[in-house]
Amino acid sequence: MSTPSKLNFKAKALLFAFLLSVFNQASAVHAASLYNVETLVADESAEVRWRTFKEGLNEVFIRISGDSIVMDKIKHPSASTYIKQYSYDPVDKPVTDAKGVVLNYRLKIQYNGSAMEKYLLDNGFPVWSEHRNDVVVWLAIRDGRNEYVLKDADNSLIKIVADEALHRRGLSDRWPIYDYKDRQILGVTDIRGGFKDPVVKASARYGKGPALTGSMIWNGSKWQSSWSLLMAGDDVGSDKHWSVEDADYNTLINKAVDQAADAMGIAFALHDFDKNQQLVAVNINIQTINTIEKFRKAEEYLTGLRAVETVVPAGIDGENVTFAITLSGTEADFLDLINNDTVLVKTEAIVPESELPNTIPVDAEIKIIETAGTNNSEALSEPVVDKLVVDKPIVDDPVVEKKEQVAVYHYKLIK
Repeated sequence: MSTPSKLNFKAKALLFAFLLSVFNQASAVHAASLYNVETLVADESAEVRWRTFKEGLNEVFIRISGDSIVMDKIKHPSASTYIKQYSYDPVDKPVTDAKGVVLNYRLKIQYNGSAMEKYLLDNGFPVWSEHRNDVVVWLAIRDGRNEYVLKDADNSLIKIVADEALHRRGLSDRWPIYDYKDRQILGVTDIRGGFKDPVVKASARYGKGPALTGSMIWNGSKWQSSWSLLMAGDDVGSDKHWSVEDADYNTLINKAVDQAADAMGIAFALHDFDKNQQLVAVNINIQTINTIEKFRKAEEYLTGLRAVETVVPAGIDGENVTFAITLSGTEADFLDLINNDTVLVKTEAIVPESELPNTIPVDAEIKIIETAGTNNSEALSEPVVDKLVVDKPIVDDPVVEKKEQVAVYHYKLIK
């Protein structure tokens, strides 16, 4: 083979060897903000601190369960059990709350998210993982004679309240540019009616997550609103529609967001699996992984999915990496999590599934063998597909155990 081809092939072999060497260092990366709470307080007294600890604990339990009334259903554990750390920061410009109390400090609290998730699962409640799509928000406002759609660039009090309400429930949002391209697809009437086809079509520009549409109208004495949560796919039954009225837009928006987040929690939160059931095995072949950073991103993403028990890199062929995965849930739940996210996109196989590498045990020492001709000086026009050899004792006339066929799914890394 030519010198560039040799170097390219050796580089790939070295890359895979390095990736395998760092595999055990990788772990699921939780979205820290899901387990963190920040709030303004008057002082550093123990009374205020412990009250805030309890309020923050409730907020995190609601986020990770996807249920706004979960605290009415579970026995309240001690907040101190789940505090990892906390700190105070003085506020440059203190504010006064509705009761006239001056708030001088920002109290930052970090909770033990994994322990809180375990508490929910142990008590029979589902957990909504940190892998959540952005919610695309289409909000039409009629305030007197003015009618408009809130945009990403707008600095609006209503928009700020919506951002805070979504963050309170552990959701990130995407506001539309609402330029000529958006308006060609989606009009104010479509937003007010929550018409799925134009909303989903316009939302595709901003991500794969659910779309939240809202219509808020001020009638002179109170706000009247109608809302729709439109999920991706053709399942119309998963879409939700509701109305809220209130004289205070802050209260109204928080009520509307709670209903949207509760509906998403029902759709995406998962129960723990039966410890005695047999784990499901699948292989995921991911294309366009050509750097260590992309490998780690794919590996950490898969490891962090709630339905996943173990992830093992099984082989590499060019820019295609195969991961052998065992699931603690159903195969359908696992695929739903991936297909509803924005990290991987489904694609076709580049090579036949029969040619994909077999699973290699995690504790096996793996070596990369570059295959050449019998004469070391003999050149190959194309490198032979890398072979993975497990460093185990050699046994004469080994008997190959027939294994059950494992499903292989093909995706591209798009993020």
